[in-house]
Amino acid sequence: MGWGEGRDQDQNQDQGQRAGAPALHVGFIPWIRAVAEDSGESSVERRRRNPKRMGELSQAAFLVKAQAMGFGLALPWGDSEKYDFIVWAHGGGRLLRVQVKATGRLHRGGYDVQPVYSSRGEGKKTYTVADIDVLVAHVIPEKKNGRGRIVLPEKDVWYLLPVGAFSGVKSLRFFPELKSRAPRWEGYREAWEWLRLGG
Repeated sequence: MGWGEGRDQDQNQDQGQRAGAPALHVGFIPWIRAVAEDSGESSVERRRRNPKRMGELSQAAFLVKAQAMGFGLALPWGDSEKYDFIVWAHGGGRLLRVQVKATGRLHRGGYDVQPVYSSRGEGKKTYTVADIDVLVAHVIPEKKNGRGRIVLPEKDVWYLLPVGAFSGVKSLRFFPELKSRAPRWEGYREAWEWLRLGG
């Protein structure tokens, strides 16, 4: 085959593709998507199974919420610090180190958050005033539809606790849906004033 013939064949193939003929690799995308859909899990369920991903989503939600409420925010460089954000109230507010924790799995009627971090060689350690100023617990209530699948709730709930409030406590349990009693941490629900008062 001469140089001219090969070029003509290439042009014919290009014209065929422009006319709507699918490229060979296009057929793989629906196949991959079909396998993902057959897993029986919703995207919400997958996120709940992955604590790191859930934490990232809660950090993003906190950023949007705090910004909309008029707070200033900065993120520390890298991920070596024990806090996720530096937050301040506009108009002279103190800089606060804020750690965001996500929870969404119902356990014994409540949602658990461990106010701890991992320390290399020392296991888990509870946050102290040397580490953070405010712990923010982002509770995403677990809701299921009629088929037993977890769906996004209508409203998430925020708890803001100054670090001194949970000194020595290794586990916090929140009960955002209980109306008949006042659990220990309920006074910190939506307590955004801790960010204005300076922790």
